[in-house]
Amino acid sequence: MFTEIFGGSPRVKLLDFLADHVDFDYTLSQLQQFTGISRPTLYKLVSELEKERLVVLTREIGGSRFFRINMEDPRVVSMLQMDFNRVNVNLMAGRFDDAGTTRQRMPGAKSVARKSRSAVARGGT
Repeated sequence: MFTEIFGGSPRVKLLDFLADHVDFDYTLSQLQQFTGISRPTLYKLVSELEKERLVVLTREIGGSRFFRINMEDPRVVSMLQMDFNRVNVNLMAGRFDDAGTTRQRMPGAKSVARKSRSAVARGGT
């Protein structure tokens, strides 16, 4: 949802990815692979987001550091609640097809097909 509303900047892409995967933590290499954000940009972003407490270090294994979205930050919780509410509204309105992709464009949203969180939870790709 974040990229649909706020655009595709690396910061938004990273937060959107982490918000879609709140149960997991990722290394910088994994974040680079899954988001397509360059490694130097990721180092800078993760450092900034850590200082802002939006992203937290969860563990270190060898030389690898793992990060996840900070579910204890009220701003993160609010963002996720807004996103889940939007998904529920779309589900109730029948805006997702069987694959879990948005069928019609919501007013003010970019015309981008996107998987619903429920489709991902059901194993949709």
